[in-house]
Amino acid sequence: MEKTFFKNQTFHVLIIFALGFLICWNLYIFLISKSLVALIPTVIQVVVLTLVLMKHKHAKMGINVWAVILMLGGGLVILGKLMKLSIGDDITDGLGKLILNVIIFSAGLAIYNFNQKTVEVKRIDTKTEE
Repeated sequence: MEKTFFKNQTFHVLIIFALGFLICWNLYIFLISKSLVALIPTVIQVVVLTLVLMKHKHAKMGINVWAVILMLGGGLVILGKLMKLSIGDDITDGLGKLILNVIIFSAGLAIYNFNQKTVEVKRIDTKTEE
């Protein structure tokens, strides 16, 4: 049987807190906007949170996938804003969203990096008594 081990307990707690906060935020957005699109990240985050809480062998992979999604989402918005800037559009009205997406991209990068360095999957041998 394999289990996920977090060498850094602070990272483990921060992942649980971040996922819990984002689940609450996305549910709030869903209730306000009545948009089913807000449920897509919620489902992904609930799955990753469940894997982390159970210390399932796929928790490390789940965190990696979630971090990559964060990086892709933030990175694509940054790329789009840079493209708009390069064609001469005024970017001052969307500066807040740009900063938010830089933070999201950076958070995804940090989560991915910490996950690679501090989380490992180990085999646990369970002895059955006869």
